[in-house]
Amino acid sequence: MNINFIKKHKRIILGALVVAILAISAYFIYQCFHPAKTVTNESEQQAETPAGVETAANAAQIPISSGQAQETAQQIKYIISSGQHPQYVVYTTANEVQTAEKNAQKSAGADFSIVTDPSNPAEQIDTSKLPSDAQISLNQYNVQAYKKTLHTINYAPKSVDNPNPKEIGYSVSRKITKDGKYVGVGVDYNFDDKSTIVKLEYTW
Repeated sequence: MNINFIKKHKRIILGALVVAILAISAYFIYQCFHPAKTVTNESEQQAETPAGVETAANAAQIPISSGQAQETAQQIKYIISSGQHPQYVVYTTANEVQTAEKNAQKSAGADFSIVTDPSNPAEQIDTSKLPSDAQISLNQYNVQAYKKTLHTINYAPKSVDNPNPKEIGYSVSRKITKDGKYVGVGVDYNFDDKSTIVKLEYTW
């Protein structure tokens, strides 16, 4: 984009910048007044259904597909029906439960979590109604809807009949949005040209 182009279209460019700034500001204002709830209490019967998983994802403002909800629900159902414990079981008191849940979620690198009371599988626990020093044991199902980081290795042969490498590359991307969009950098090396290319990647 050269100087002449900017001068010729400065009103359009300025308008686009204003719209972008307003959109970003509106997003952050909405986030302030509608904070995400990344830990959701559910009954075990609800947690093992796609609808229960979608409820928790919506509360955390994490967009997921019906396939993701179905797969997560099946994993939770398998753990419950087989009598296993999930990877994270919260043993704490009622007044410390929220801190313990947040720590477990952070440790797991999860996007959102579903917490259930295994002693009452049909009921959703409300820890606010318990005495502050009441001892509780809760199952916590941490869901990582999208990986935080993606690593990609690519390889291109010289031809279908010649498997020798023509080009190889590596890239690393970080998640930038809740719905699984990534920005990253990569490097490709071409054996024919003996050249290296640095690239910027956007993945969705």
